[in-house]
Parts: sequence; structure tokens; C-alpha cells
Amino acid sequence: MSFDPFGDFETAGYLQNALQLKDPVEVKESEHLSFELSMEDALGYLAKKKPIVYSSILKVHEILFSGFYPWAGKDRAELVPHLAVFKGSQDDPRHTPFEHPASIKLCVDYALNLASNKKRFRDRPGDVMGQLAFAHPFLDGNGRTILLVFMELCYRAKFAIEWSRTNKDDYLRTLSAEIREPFKGHLNDYLKPFVVDIAHRDEWPGMIGGIKGLDGLDKEGITYENLDNPEVQQIYNAYRAQLPRLPTSEK
Repeated sequence: MSFDPFGDFETAGYLQNALQLKDPVEVKESEHLSFELSMEDALGYLAKKKPIVYSSILKVHEILFSGFYPWAGKDRAELVPHLAVFKGSQDDPRHTPFEHPASIKLCVDYALNLASNKKRFRDRPGDVMGQLAFAHPFLDGNGRTILLVFMELCYRAKFAIEWSRTNKDDYLRTLSAEIREPFKGHLNDYLKPFVVDIAHRDEWPGMIGGIKGLDGLDKEGITYENLDNPEVQQIYNAYRAQLPRLPTSEK
């Protein structure tokens, strides 16, 4: 794994994990074990948390991954405020920046605001998921953390996504397109056929256990650059100019 924002891969392993693991397979297995052992605790926490706010999402990540990552529950703005994180290399036309560290909370708050309008949320679930994914709050564990939060938000809006019918590759490809071109309907169009009436919380652990590729946005071609780099600043400026987001007054 080339993702080494702390610069200590050789001594501390991948992202300073508790076992100092470096092998990608071992990292994924241990990481997912931590997730599986803690998932029901995280779901229980979310069910009782009203309302869900940014700190709630940090807490979910901490519950899920503190057994493997000592920094679990801390976002990129706290850990690596000087780094921009991308999916793909700069010579790849699908090269996509995740949110600027300083704007992660604003991005998540906006997604939660969108989800508070229950009718709009059911009609346009991809807008909310797309913003949460674009925010990419954590160095790792984003996909699984966001999924649990998203499922709880859907539950409160009285609908669910039938994840068992989705396809990993199609979903990740569409999610990447949504991040590159927000609010153009990419993910809405993909998710809408899988929208069903509310699913009981008791069914969630089994549903989640059957979903493949939850770490797709964390493990596939993640790169980072220093935010002081003028080219990186230009990428962010161009990204925001070409892909205007909805006005913050819309709910």
C-alpha cells in the first residue's frame, strides 16, 4: 500500500495500525474483523443518537475501528490538515479530489441537512450519499462508517436501500461519477430502483455482512498531495468552479 500520510509505514505499518501490519491482505482482514466485532455497538449508538450530527459520525468511526487504528474517531482535518486526498493518479482522467480537510465538516453537515427533508431524501438518496462520500472524513474506514450512518438516516426517513441487489463495481463506479459531478443524478439514478419501504433494524447486521466492496473508496488508488502545492490548489479551484454545488439555503 502506497498510502502513507504519516510517513512511518516501515515502523508503524499501514496508517499506524495497532498490529503494525503492512501486508494489504492482513490489513483488510484485521480492519474488517474490527468492523464486524463492533458493528452492532455502532448501530446501537446511532439508533439512540438524536439528532445525528458531525460528532456522531466521528463516534461511529471510533466505535468501529478503535481496536485497530489508535486514531479512530479523528478526521483528516485533525490528523493531516496539510494533505489533499485523491482517488486515482493525476494522469488518470477519472482523478477525483475528496473534500478539502478544512471543509469536511461543512460537507457532512450539508449532507445531513439534505437528509432532514425526508421526501427529498427518498427521491434523491444519491445526493446525500454522494456528499458523505465526497467528504471522506477519515484516512480509512469511510465506506463502512458512512454506510451505517446512511442506513440510519434512511430509516428515519422511512425507507431503505436494498443493498443486496446492488453490484459492487457498478456502485463504486457510479459513486465516483457522483463525486466528480455532484447533483447531476448519477447516484440517484442508480439507487432509485433499490429503494424499498423501511427495513427493521434487526435485519441490518445480516444485510451489511452480505455487502461486498465496502472499503472500495479507501483502498482503490488513494493518493495524497500537499495542500501547499499550487497544482493541488488549482485542482480544487477548478473542481469547485466547474461543479457548483447546491446553494446552502436549500434543504
